[in-house]
Amino acid sequence: MKTIFKVAIGVILGFFILIGIVTCALSFDDDEQETETTEEYYDEEDVNDAEDYYDSEEAGSNDASNIAPGEDGDAYSSWGDGTCRPINAKQFYQLVASKKNYETYIGEGPCVVDFWADWCGYCKQIDPYMKALAKKYKGKVQFYKVNADENEELMQLYGIDGLPTIFFCNGEDIQMNSGAQSQAEFDKIIREML
Repeated sequence: MKTIFKVAIGVILGFFILIGIVTCALSFDDDEQETETTEEYYDEEDVNDAEDYYDSEEAGSNDASNIAPGEDGDAYSSWGDGTCRPINAKQFYQLVASKKNYETYIGEGPCVVDFWADWCGYCKQIDPYMKALAKKYKGKVQFYKVNADENEELMQLYGIDGLPTIFFCNGEDIQMNSGAQSQAEFDKIIREML
């Protein structure tokens, strides 16, 4: 009787182990499919550009010394050049919204502002999307990047407490979206604001 009981327990445990292995295998397969779907939104060059940017010193050099004395925001922006330009708070106030009237967009033409941080995994995830969209909307939309860690004044002013946070600006409106979304969702928002 004890032997039959031990065999029954062994069979039941073996069954549960088998179910666990099959479940893990199916879950791993789903993760691969999800990765393949995500990679359709951007090409390998965009991913490499994003990795190079975050590994470079440029990612941390978002300070006011980037603007030459007497240079205004319009000259700095090279409007709609197909890149995601890093800007600081001073440049933000020249190109996007003034400190006094921070809820109103002051720029010419639509723009997208990506608030990011080097430690933010979701920020790194959407970076290739933003670069691909900047290329797609070259000459139509200006793309900016603001390092949240180096521009805490802007974070406090707008009450940003989660990253990434994206501003979509057109006319006088500034629409603020928080969290990572797909490139298709960002693209839809941009098309709607044009």
